[in-house]
Amino acid sequence: MAMFPKTFCGLIAAAAAVSATLIPAQSQAYPTRPVRFVVGFLPGGPSDTIARVVGGKLSEGLGQQVVVDNRAGAGGNVSAEIVAAAQPDGHSILLGTGGPLVIAPVIGQKLGFDPDKDLAAVSKLGDSMSILSANPTLAASNVRELIALAKAKPGEINYASSGIGTANHLAAELLSSMAAIRMTHVPFRGSGAALPALISGEVKLGFGPLLPAIPHVKAGRLKALGVSGLKRSSGAPDIPTIAEQGLPGFEVNSWYGVFVPTATPAPIVARLNKELVRAVSLPDVRERLGRDGVEAASSTPAQLLAVVQAEKKLWSKVIKEAGIKVQ
Repeated sequence: MAMFPKTFCGLIAAAAAVSATLIPAQSQAYPTRPVRFVVGFLPGGPSDTIARVVGGKLSEGLGQQVVVDNRAGAGGNVSAEIVAAAQPDGHSILLGTGGPLVIAPVIGQKLGFDPDKDLAAVSKLGDSMSILSANPTLAASNVRELIALAKAKPGEINYASSGIGTANHLAAELLSSMAAIRMTHVPFRGSGAALPALISGEVKLGFGPLLPAIPHVKAGRLKALGVSGLKRSSGAPDIPTIAEQGLPGFEVNSWYGVFVPTATPAPIVARLNKELVRAVSLPDVRERLGRDGVEAASSTPAQLLAVVQAEKKLWSKVIKEAGIKVQ
């Protein structure tokens, strides 16, 4: 057995001690400058609101300014690509959504990053559900009646979406699959265009954001058939879920979460997670997000990753069965 001088052994021990303390030291030093919170949508929408509200509290916890950086484009793909290519030091974080991180890769869009390899989950921030609403002329006032009508008139009911492969398009296809019905898809350029078409009767049905539809439901311009969450919305408790109307397990939520470059050190991820969980638990944060129809909810990194993986499995099946293709 080879023998080594005491000096050499001492160097090995010192190196091991430095290695053992290096990552915690990184965590203690972090952050050393302002943190960039990259959002893939223009100011004013739910994603931007979440980033600014949660970012303000995150800034207090980290002791550094958190700067919201709106990088709209390609349905959120541009912002995800920016963070995926950033230095993995916790100073660039992403407000992630299912569009670029789940649907885009599943549907076959060409991306400048790999969501599985280039980004790591930190914490969920919240969920928002959709509403399935109908023009008053549709001869159905709830989901059971809709299913019966669609079975009696296969393909005759048209429904709006904010575009091919969007969340509300996939929600309608999931409903069709679970209920064994067939409807006709009419895509529009965004929910801002789909909603007026639904009110005018150009289309008879459609999923869309909950809050913008509620005033039209109250005024009688639309009929609320159901909401897409497993539980009723606190903002519209009188509207039943789709799941409780004969389709148990139906759930389509738009989730929001924070992601960082994959090689970000674990202690920095843990620090970010701790501060985000604290921020999301604050009553004023929950109240403000609720005004935009977002139910605040935090998670561990593993729990957020599980959401992503479960959605990939679900939407892969729906997209394949419906024959949805990239345009």
